[in-house]
Amino acid sequence: MSILSKLQNNKGTVSSSLGKSLGQQVLKGDPDILSEAINLISFDDKNVRSGAAKIIETVAEKKPEYVSPYLSRLLPSLEVQEPQTRWVVLHVLGLCAKLEPQISLKAFPKAEQFLKENSGMCLWDRSITYLGYIGSISEKEAVKIFPILEKCMVSIPERIPRIFEGFERMIPVLNSNLKTKLKGISDKFTNNTSSTVKNWAKRLQKILLKE
Repeated sequence: MSILSKLQNNKGTVSSSLGKSLGQQVLKGDPDILSEAINLISFDDKNVRSGAAKIIETVAEKKPEYVSPYLSRLLPSLEVQEPQTRWVVLHVLGLCAKLEPQISLKAFPKAEQFLKENSGMCLWDRSITYLGYIGSISEKEAVKIFPILEKCMVSIPERIPRIFEGFERMIPVLNSNLKTKLKGISDKFTNNTSSTVKNWAKRLQKILLKE
């Protein structure tokens, strides 16, 4: 049975276990599954598209170099109807950003759009994560991304832990001014009522002290 048949018989976009399982098979040495998933990312069935995207993401999380040669073929999937495929593909573009920065950067306008719209928690999260990966490419990109993440702390404050995660990813390439600014931002949250936010703020401060 091809993976197309398996994905068509899957329970739907909410079920990602099949995609994860097929992705693990790629990591264990079956590259044909990845090739088929790349071809199916533009299939006309949303369940197949989202399942194929999950396969690709599962591989990219462990072996981004396996996926990076195909990034340009994933970009059109940021326009599909179902949010699941969009957020997974955006994550993949982030995971592969350092390997193929020019292609990954092409998703930047979509990430900004998702953050400005009422896109939902998953698309917000993946957009923030994507921006953190883009900002970690170089100091130049960090300068571009930093104020966007800073604004997100006001516009979607419920995602501050994810934003702090993005900032952490960028710390190695931040210039001294932005490191100082990030220190000031984290200072404001070290006594936050949310233990998650507070712990993230303290984590960033510890990392910055070592820089």
